[in-house]
Amino acid sequence: MKISYVLQLKDFSIMLAIGLILGVLYGILNLFSVVKKNFIFQIIADIIFSITGLIVFIVFINIINMGEFRLFLLIGYALGFILERITLGKLFAKGFKKMYNWLIMILKKFAKSNLGRIIFK
Repeated sequence: MKISYVLQLKDFSIMLAIGLILGVLYGILNLFSVVKKNFIFQIIADIIFSITGLIVFIVFINIINMGEFRLFLLIGYALGFILERITLGKLFAKGFKKMYNWLIMILKKFAKSNLGRIIFK
């Protein structure tokens, strides 16, 4: 196998990993939208995240491929993001929702206790 193919595979793998990391960060950002259901906040957060994702892509294109844009790098970046959202993103969302509901249940029980009534007076 030629060296250039190995380097292209390495670059694709790096962009795939960056896309995965970006997907995880997007999932964390979406956790805040579950807690605070504000439509305007979600739109602004999505716009800021999209701009940040574009800047990250451009910076890593400059670092990895010396500023030369290749379609397979964009595909790797997008594929990593999509794979994370389809697989791990759904698992994290379910887990967070269960933890959030559990925490709310505990806080409601605490608020009904004697100490809770004194604190939340």
